[in-house]
Amino acid sequence: MKRLVLLGWMLAAAMGAGWGQVESERVRVLYPRPELAAYAERVAREAEAALDVLEPLFGPRSGRVVLRLNDTVDLFNAYATPVPRRTVELLAPVPAGAVIDLRSPSVGYLLLVHELTHTRQLTFRELPGGKRPLRLGLVTELSAPMPPAWFVEGVATYMESRFTPGGRLDWAYTQGLINALLEEDRFPDLADMSLYTYRDWPRGQTRYLLGVRFVQYLIERYGWDAVLATLRQYNTGLVAPPPFAAAWERASGVALTKAWGGWVALERERAAAYERTARSYEVVEEKASMPARSPDGRRLAYVKEGWIVVAGADGGGARKLVRSRPQRLWWKDDRTLLYSRYVPEGDGVASDVFELDVERGRERRLTRGLHARLAAPAPGGCFDYLRDRAGEPAELLRRCPGGEEVVWVAAKGEHPLGLAVSPEGRVALAVWHEGSVDIAVLESGRLKYLAAGRLGAEPPAPPPDPCSGEARTLDPCYPRGRPMHTGPVWEGEDRVVFRAGEPGVYELFRVDLASGRIERLTHSRGGFLGAAVGGGVWTAAELGPDGPRLVRLQPAPEPVKVWGEARYFLFVSEGDGLRPAPQESPGGADQLRERAPGLDPRLRGEPKRVRPAPRPPLQTEKAVELRRRTYDPLPSLKPYGWLPTNLAFVPVPPYAALEASVYGLDDARVYSYRAVLGFDPALSGAPLGAYAYLEAGAGAGVDLVGPTGPLGFTVRAGAWPSGDGVVFGVVPGLASQGLWDRWNWRAGFEAGPVWSAAAGWRGEYRGFVRAGQEVRDPWGYLTAGGYGGMYGGTGYAWALAGAAWKLGARPLVAEARVLGGAGTPLPVGAAALGDALALEARLRYAWKVERRSEDGWLALERVTLAPAVYGRYDPAAGALAYGADLGVYADAVFFYALPLPLGVRAGWDGGWWWRIEAGPW
Repeated sequence: MKRLVLLGWMLAAAMGAGWGQVESERVRVLYPRPELAAYAERVAREAEAALDVLEPLFGPRSGRVVLRLNDTVDLFNAYATPVPRRTVELLAPVPAGAVIDLRSPSVGYLLLVHELTHTRQLTFRELPGGKRPLRLGLVTELSAPMPPAWFVEGVATYMESRFTPGGRLDWAYTQGLINALLEEDRFPDLADMSLYTYRDWPRGQTRYLLGVRFVQYLIERYGWDAVLATLRQYNTGLVAPPPFAAAWERASGVALTKAWGGWVALERERAAAYERTARSYEVVEEKASMPARSPDGRRLAYVKEGWIVVAGADGGGARKLVRSRPQRLWWKDDRTLLYSRYVPEGDGVASDVFELDVERGRERRLTRGLHARLAAPAPGGCFDYLRDRAGEPAELLRRCPGGEEVVWVAAKGEHPLGLAVSPEGRVALAVWHEGSVDIAVLESGRLKYLAAGRLGAEPPAPPPDPCSGEARTLDPCYPRGRPMHTGPVWEGEDRVVFRAGEPGVYELFRVDLASGRIERLTHSRGGFLGAAVGGGVWTAAELGPDGPRLVRLQPAPEPVKVWGEARYFLFVSEGDGLRPAPQESPGGADQLRERAPGLDPRLRGEPKRVRPAPRPPLQTEKAVELRRRTYDPLPSLKPYGWLPTNLAFVPVPPYAALEASVYGLDDARVYSYRAVLGFDPALSGAPLGAYAYLEAGAGAGVDLVGPTGPLGFTVRAGAWPSGDGVVFGVVPGLASQGLWDRWNWRAGFEAGPVWSAAAGWRGEYRGFVRAGQEVRDPWGYLTAGGYGGMYGGTGYAWALAGAAWKLGARPLVAEARVLGGAGTPLPVGAAALGDALALEARLRYAWKVERRSEDGWLALERVTLAPAVYGRYDPAAGALAYGADLGVYADAVFFYALPLPLGVRAGWDGGWWWRIEAGPW
């Protein structure tokens, strides 16, 4: 036992070793390896610059913001949390492909503005009149009430657009998505936008892209003060927050539904301008993207609803091959697909290259641990891929059967976001540099840019301006209109097709390498996500009302010019709106008004007055004093809050039980603890049933929010309840949790000596292991996949396995599980299974109800009917029993963000029984 404890402490010390930190006045950046020190300093300077513009909006701060770098994840993202402290975790610094707007001199700065906005808004607990709420040290006091989904992400996305030259407010994809939703009146309503459980197209993008447009509309007309006043009203709830719509109306005097209706009407006007210039294309396949034509032209591959699908050249005879979400899809040869995708591994996410045999449907991994992104096939059985990690220059590598070589190393400030290789091996790249994304070809190891600058293609209507109306008071404001050209595809050896956002949505363009001539090929409502060119046949993914769809193109080339400077923009802010910018483009603003004579004056950009002062250049890094040192976890291990974790009262015989827990977690999220103090007079072995113990973990989260990694160590010491008494002891343990591609697992084991007044010294142990490949909906119902687990300890040992299958296109799911052993705690029929074995089968059918309050504060989304049958065998008694029951569940959402199925289950199990249930089976 001593050796196990010593091994655990050595493991705990090793987990915290290697972390460094950079400190400034307002931020602390933690980095896991020394090579990231310089990058951490840059992040600190950018965070200080971001806080300079954000802090005046939310008032004075308290304490440093923790920024934690995670280099085990190749997926571009970040997230913010107020618990246990205001923290932002930064993942891969550059996206694989154009998944967000990148028209900013620093993608990291844009990301920090977004996430630091979350840390300020989610901790803004001020009440009307500037009053502060009463604080008792509870964990729940660390975060403000959660507003609707559109507001949380809309405000953060607005700030990324307001305080950088980029952002998703006027992003071409945002405009295309809105146009597509309005095409067949599929626009979400206010409650849809508010609910975190919203799963219809465009799903999670709703809160970001539609949210930012609505937030901009509100700030432009009512000002930032109205937003803060609404948050103060929203913070007044004692147990639960009031409806956000009511808080907005009390703060602004305007009904939120009325404001929402005005915004939607304005978006309809803007979309109508695109409608007048759009062309229709023949639809090949709905809800599909990433088209790729085989070299022989006989097959079409694409991605549909999370599956890679292969069909005939005309789209017929489609076959699902494998569930996968590639970054980009290519044909390696006539029977093999090549792509890179993200692979969850342990507590990280790798990006690696795969090939897929379309005849057998077998996927094979070609790289491991190389951080390989955006792979594309090259001649001679080779493939190229990109690698771009924090603190290192980006690289283009080529792997062939005989080995691997570095083809190109990016200069400082260059980040490749797209890759295509021609049949003869010519390389085209989409490269982010100086706040723009441009198409380039690689010649003799150097980049030759093909369309560096803004294309002379005008949007039918100007996008919303983050600096107009009441938003003018939120200085500073920056020039907009940088180009973003991405998604290169070769047409033969001398032409490159790409997407560009200058027309307001992403349209397809083509550049001829010999002449430098650039042509516009499409006019769309929603814009395009990519294209496949081969044998004179064009197939493209266009944004439609139900999501991406494949269409067949017949390009109609139109020549366009390139304006040499990326600072060119068609519309500039002035007064309360926009006006056409001075330009040399043919026709200019007059041509725009001729094409859209019925456009709302707010969209035509009628001039009122010109802002005389030029906008300053964006400074993404602030010159601040930085201190670099080894990370010490102890200062951040002070308790961050407490919660009552057990409260019981029994009237006969009268007694009460109470338990409270105090929690701690260090800033690196390696070390955590839970200190427990409680009493229960029903427990024997201690006066009044009192107990107190400490549970600590290293690499194993034993508090409320700490993560558990692939290997963690735990220890429990003190006195704690066990059975009907209190035991004393020290019990070490191991814990493990993680992902392996499509599988997940959790495991834990602890064992050690304990003493009790009734039994003296004895050994106590418990453990479990559980693994699965599961798909669950927001309410926790298993909708596909399966799982299995074994659980054991002193006096019990049982196992559980289950699976679910979706039956057809209807919301009908069949689920089955088998369970049993000694002391099985799960109920089967009227009571817990105990020492028996059982087999259960259940059907679930869900009806959409969507009965909601005005803005979704309370919502009944579905009613689920779940009949079940089961058989149970008791080996000790040799008895076999059968039963059946029926469950009816109201799948509700409380306060926008809390999904909870509430139901009643009743049946026959040797007698009639019923019970109320909260949660899925």
